[in-house]
Amino acid sequence: MYGDKLRWIDSDTDWGTAIGRFYSFAPHLCCWTWCYLIWLSKDSPSAAWTSADIVWEQDLEPVEGSLL
Repeated sequence: MYGDKLRWIDSDTDWGTAIGRFYSFAPHLCCWTWCYLIWLSKDSPSAAWTSADIVWEQDLEPVEGSLL
Protein backbone atom coordinates (compact mmCIF):
# COMPACT_ATOMS: atom_id res chain seq x y z
CA MET A 1 0.00 0.00 0.00
CA TYR A 2 1.67 3.31 1.02
CA GLY A 3 5.29 3.28 -0.04
CA ASP A 4 4.79 0.43 -2.53
CA LYS A 5 6.55 0.79 -5.85
CA LEU A 6 3.95 0.45 -8.62
CA ARG A 7 3.49 0.88 -12.35
CA TRP A 8 0.63 0.83 -14.81
CA ILE A 9 -0.17 -2.75 -15.95
CA ASP A 10 1.31 -3.90 -19.26
CA SER A 11 3.01 -0.58 -19.76
CA ASP A 12 6.42 0.95 -19.32
CA THR A 13 4.94 4.43 -19.45
CA ASP A 14 4.69 5.52 -15.82
CA TRP A 15 5.77 4.23 -12.43
CA GLY A 16 6.22 5.58 -8.94
CA THR A 17 5.41 5.25 -5.24
CA ALA A 18 1.93 4.97 -3.72
CA ILE A 19 1.39 7.94 -1.40
CA GLY A 20 -2.37 7.73 -0.87
CA ARG A 21 -5.64 6.19 -1.94
CA PHE A 22 -9.32 6.98 -1.93
CA TYR A 23 -12.52 5.10 -2.58
CA SER A 24 -14.39 6.45 -5.59
CA PHE A 25 -17.00 5.52 -8.15
CA ALA A 26 -15.40 4.18 -11.35
CA PRO A 27 -17.83 4.96 -14.18
CA HIS A 28 -16.06 2.60 -16.58
CA LEU A 29 -16.64 -0.28 -14.11
CA CYS A 30 -20.06 0.88 -12.84
CA CYS A 31 -18.94 0.31 -9.24
CA TRP A 32 -16.96 1.78 -6.36
CA THR A 33 -13.28 0.87 -6.14
CA TRP A 34 -9.91 2.09 -4.85
CA CYS A 35 -7.99 4.77 -6.71
CA TYR A 36 -4.33 5.36 -5.83
CA LEU A 37 -2.29 8.53 -5.80
CA ILE A 38 1.15 7.79 -7.26
CA TRP A 39 4.19 10.04 -6.77
CA LEU A 40 5.92 9.55 -10.11
CA SER A 41 9.56 8.57 -10.35
CA LYS A 42 11.72 11.37 -11.75
CA ASP A 43 12.53 9.01 -14.65
CA SER A 44 8.86 8.33 -15.44
CA PRO A 45 7.88 9.92 -18.79
CA SER A 46 4.98 11.94 -17.34
CA ALA A 47 7.27 13.44 -14.69
CA ALA A 48 8.22 16.04 -17.31
CA TRP A 49 4.87 17.82 -16.72
CA THR A 50 3.46 16.44 -13.44
CA SER A 51 4.79 15.02 -10.20
CA ALA A 52 1.81 12.79 -9.29
CA ASP A 53 -1.05 10.94 -10.95
CA ILE A 54 -4.04 8.83 -9.96
CA VAL A 55 -4.81 5.34 -11.20
CA TRP A 56 -7.46 2.70 -10.50
CA GLU A 57 -6.35 -0.26 -8.41
CA GLN A 58 -7.00 -2.81 -11.18
CA ASP A 59 -4.66 -0.87 -13.51
CA LEU A 60 -1.62 -1.20 -11.20
CA GLU A 61 1.04 -3.83 -10.64
CA PRO A 62 4.12 -3.98 -8.40
CA VAL A 63 7.39 -2.82 -9.92
CA GLU A 64 9.95 -5.54 -10.33
CA GLY A 65 13.55 -4.68 -11.01
CA SER A 66 15.20 -1.32 -10.70
CA LEU A 67 12.86 1.17 -12.37
CA LEU A 68 12.79 3.27 -9.21
